[in-house]
Amino acid sequence: MLYVVKIKVRLQINASQERVWGVVSDVDNDSDFWRGITRIRNISKEGNTITREIILGANNKCIQKLSIYPKEEISIRWVKGVITGTKAILLTSIGHATLLEVQMNYEFSGVGDIASKRLTTLFQNEAELAVDLIKEKTEWHKHSVSMTTKNNGWYNYG
Repeated sequence: MLYVVKIKVRLQINASQERVWGVVSDVDNDSDFWRGITRIRNISKEGNTITREIILGANNKCIQKLSIYPKEEISIRWVKGVITGTKAILLTSIGHATLLEVQMNYEFSGVGDIASKRLTTLFQNEAELAVDLIKEKTEWHKHSVSMTTKNNGWYNYG
């Protein structure tokens, strides 16, 4: 039996698309946002595609191919390991803010109903935490750049 996990998480970040891209495109630091990743080792790079080995948890080796489309998308294909499928990290400019969207489409074979529900919950929580951490890091960098004026007890950040 094949079980499919489809996750879609969206979050508005109050920063420019360029600023958000600066955070999400630093793929060597993915473990800062994706808590399941414990280690990353880049294997090769050709053009906009990176092949890398990641370790999930204690010792689950996986191979990913990342295709990077500047300021718009990081497309991840799991090619070997415990996960099969794709993950896309998409950025859309909405005025002075950015919409960050994560889409995960994973397949698992030989998984029963109880385990499949746990997997869905696990990946949903992972995606929600990742976008929250990306938002926090992006907006923190934005606020830590310059604090301009204090107005009626509230700070205005530049």
